[in-house]
Amino acid sequence: MEKKDALINWFKKNKEGYLLFSGGFDSSAVLGAAMKAGANIIPIWVNNGFNRAKADDMIIQAQNLGAPELKIIEVTPGDEVVANPERRCYHCKSHILSLVPKDGSPIYDGTTASDLGNYRPGKQALDEYKVQSPLVTLGITSWETKDIAMALGADPLFADHESCLATRINYKHLLTPERIKAIYDVENYLIDKTGDFHVRCRIDDEDHMRIELAKPESYALIADAQFREELFELGSKACLFVTIDVKRSRPNEYDKRIRY
Repeated sequence: MEKKDALINWFKKNKEGYLLFSGGFDSSAVLGAAMKAGANIIPIWVNNGFNRAKADDMIIQAQNLGAPELKIIEVTPGDEVVANPERRCYHCKSHILSLVPKDGSPIYDGTTASDLGNYRPGKQALDEYKVQSPLVTLGITSWETKDIAMALGADPLFADHESCLATRINYKHLLTPERIKAIYDVENYLIDKTGDFHVRCRIDDEDHMRIELAKPESYALIADAQFREELFELGSKACLFVTIDVKRSRPNEYDKRIRY
């Protein structure tokens, strides 16, 4: 794998620093390459209450990739993040980066070449803190990181669980613990029942929860009355209406209204 080797060689020249580690394929590819290169890169996982993955799983994922330790930072989202403005990710990322040890070491992340050109207000925070993105530097896309990460030891089940639940709630609707918990419960229920890791449970407004599925067998389950009742019971803890989107799961379409 030419790009895997290029990533490993990149870390032979960049041997110190911290990595913003989510446990997904992108940051796992970066961590695995850094460990393979013998670099002293310390992965940092942020527990801000928006994770679909669990801390224990991320510790194992980091170990799978050869990291001797995973630094976990506990974060309580500030009012600017909870208010959920269109620039939420900028405020969130800025807060996280402010907590990374300030010892002069560089900071790396898992931004890929596929992310360029998308609406990414968090990128401004990365630039302000001079975060380096080796996958961008080497032209490695998110489609390529999966193979690289797995070749370097990443567990795909842990990587597929990685996701930010804050992105599921439409802008300007509060990121309350009750809403985040309901989204977490619905998505993990569906993953457990179907193995559909691409499920997305979105809250469009105060009353409506909309579930995006990916696998045909996931849609087939809707015919089961007990399944529907259990799904509604979980979702109704946050919204009056729990609906299934007829279009399959896709990237956050709330961003399409934003001009940037």
